[in-house]
Amino acid sequence: MLAYGGPGSIEDVPAFLDQVRGGRPYSDELLAEVTERYRHIGGASPMPGITRSTAAKVAQASGLPAYVGMLHWTPTIEDTVEQMAGDGITDVFAVCMAPHYSAASIGRYQRRVAAAAEKHGLSFRIVEDWHTSEPYIQGLADSIRGECAKAAPGKDLPHIVFSAHSLPKVALPAGDPYEAQLRETAAAVAGKLGIPATGWTLAFQSVSGPAEEWLGPAVEQIVRERAAQGDTQVVVCPFGFLADQVEILYDLDLALKQKAQGLGVTIIRTPLLNDGPATIASLTGLVEGRAA
Repeated sequence: MLAYGGPGSIEDVPAFLDQVRGGRPYSDELLAEVTERYRHIGGASPMPGITRSTAAKVAQASGLPAYVGMLHWTPTIEDTVEQMAGDGITDVFAVCMAPHYSAASIGRYQRRVAAAAEKHGLSFRIVEDWHTSEPYIQGLADSIRGECAKAAPGKDLPHIVFSAHSLPKVALPAGDPYEAQLRETAAAVAGKLGIPATGWTLAFQSVSGPAEEWLGPAVEQIVRERAAQGDTQVVVCPFGFLADQVEILYDLDLALKQKAQGLGVTIIRTPLLNDGPATIASLTGLVEGRAA
C-alpha cells in the first residue's frame, strides 16, 4: 500500500520537508509556513495512520500479508520492499492511496517500486489507476448525499466542486490521463446523484507555484464565480484524495472556508473515504483481481 506520507509531529516537519524537497534547500519562511499548517491540524498528518489501518483491513479481507511504503516518509518504499524480501515475499502487488494516474504522481511511485523490486529480485505489478471502481464511485456519491442532507435537509443539492490536487503543467507529458480520469470519475458520481453537467465543476487545489503554470481552475476561483452568481452554498468534494491530510484539513477546512465566508458562501466539505467500507471494498477488489 503506497502513500505520500506526512510528519508524525511538529518536530518531524523539517525532516519531512527535506524528503519532499529531495535535499533541495528551502527558506526559513517556507519551513515556518509548513510548520504552521501542521500546527493548525494538530501537529501531525493523519495520512500514515489511515494508510496503515487501510492496509490492515485489506489484509484481513484478502487473507494476504500487507505492507505500507511511503513516498516521502517512513517506512520508505525502498525499506518496505527490502523488508518484504527479507520476509520471503517474492511477488509484490502495489496499490496507491490515490485513484487517478499521472506520470507526475503515480508514475513516481511506480518508478521507485520498480527499482526497489529489481534490486531485491522481486516481481511486481502496480495498479496505475482505479478511478472507476464501483465502491469508490458509490462511496463518493453517498458522502455528498449524506453531507448535504445534514447541512441542508430537504433542499436540492448545491453546486458541487470536485476537487483534486493540482499538478505543474510542465510535469505532464503529452496525453497524460490525469485530468481525463478525474472528469470520468466526477461524471460517474454526478450520474449516481442525477446531477446534470451544469451542476458540477472540476477544480484543482493546493497549488505551490504560479497559478498559470499549474492545472486549473482553482477551487477558490470557482467559489468566487458561484458567489457572483448568487450561490450561498457550495459543495466541495475532494475526490482526488483518499485520506485526511493537510491539503484537506488546512487548505479546505481553514483557508478555503475563510475565503468563502468573506464572499457570503458556506462550504459543505464532504468527508473523505479514508479507511472506510468503500475504500476497503475497492482495494480488496483490486487485490482479488490481481491476476487479471
